[in-house]
Amino acid sequence: MFYVLEGVLTMRLGDASHQVAAGSFVCVPPGVVHTFSNRATAPVRFLNMQTPSGFEDYMRELGQAARHGPLTPEVMGPIASRYDFQPV
Repeated sequence: MFYVLEGVLTMRLGDASHQVAAGSFVCVPPGVVHTFSNRATAPVRFLNMQTPSGFEDYMRELGQAARHGPLTPEVMGPIASRYDFQPV
């Protein structure tokens, strides 16, 4: 689940791309391939809520990995596999 606080978040859900403005909420169903980015020059702030619990550990591991360089698919893949999904 994503709630945009400020700016415009670009969300890709499956084959569709959406520009999500501040005040908007997006719920991504389980199993839907998705990603997000900031395509604008202005900052984007958003809340990302995960259920069930445990996914926050994935985010912590990504944060640790990002301290050592870019988060490429080669870096993210082994981390993601520990949480039962694959980056695409």
